[in-house]
Amino acid sequence: MKTLSVLYRNTWGLAAMVVLLSAVLLPLGAAAQNTVQGSITVNGKKTEFRHAYAYTRPPGVKDMVKTTLILSDKPLPAAAVTDSMERMTAQQQGGIKLLEVGFNDNKDIVSFNPEVDALKGSRINSAHKAKLDTFSDQALKGRLFTESELQIRNAPGAYSFDVQFNVAMTAPRVPDAAGAKAWESPQGKVLAEYLRAARAGDKAALKRVITADTVKELEGPQSASILKSLKSEPDPKKAEVESLVVDGNVSKIKVVERFKDGKATSNYQLQRVGDAWLVAP
Repeated sequence: MKTLSVLYRNTWGLAAMVVLLSAVLLPLGAAAQNTVQGSITVNGKKTEFRHAYAYTRPPGVKDMVKTTLILSDKPLPAAAVTDSMERMTAQQQGGIKLLEVGFNDNKDIVSFNPEVDALKGSRINSAHKAKLDTFSDQALKGRLFTESELQIRNAPGAYSFDVQFNVAMTAPRVPDAAGAKAWESPQGKVLAEYLRAARAGDKAALKRVITADTVKELEGPQSASILKSLKSEPDPKKAEVESLVVDGNVSKIKVVERFKDGKATSNYQLQRVGDAWLVAP
């Protein structure tokens, strides 16, 4: 079982998204527009991208990435398109091969996150090329390619890709709360209590705000190492809530820490148990 820090916190320097769904899930005009053709080759093995998704950052969100493009070999669940936690889960459980590319306001590639065979992790390379014919809040059309094979940076081998796409945007769900309002919500207060307890290594306080299954993990043989790793959680006094979304008995909160050279995003999930909200994997 993963440690609490892995279950509760996924941090990236930049983040990533909207969708090529079926005509049933898209407006009629957009369904015909969503097309993708091309592939990525890693160590001689070609993967065809058959699905394309894209989304722009919500108004008011501070992020270098304006528009994120997602290319995949298998369809993503609707909830996974704009939700990084859902997407990571879908990718791992479904064995989905995907490539996420983020563009800034000037159409430059500012994030590049592949999950295709040996090509994994965040990387930006000037040899990654993009020609964008349409770059708007409604659609993204163009070509993403390399002119030759490139060496994989952290593993043996080489890769190349060439993909053309025409994707209608899907707007991310508007958060139920953000900023100070989110911290003052029932879910935000519980998360703040969890973060304070985690940073202090206060096991008793943690047990009051986590689910029963997670309490068992905290009581297990890895308890000491888990408590140590949790001390790096964000400080609720300094971090900001970028979004809080509630779906029935589940709440998802995105917390952002800002630094001189970028930002770190941590994603948390809370579950309602009876009348209480508890932090859950």
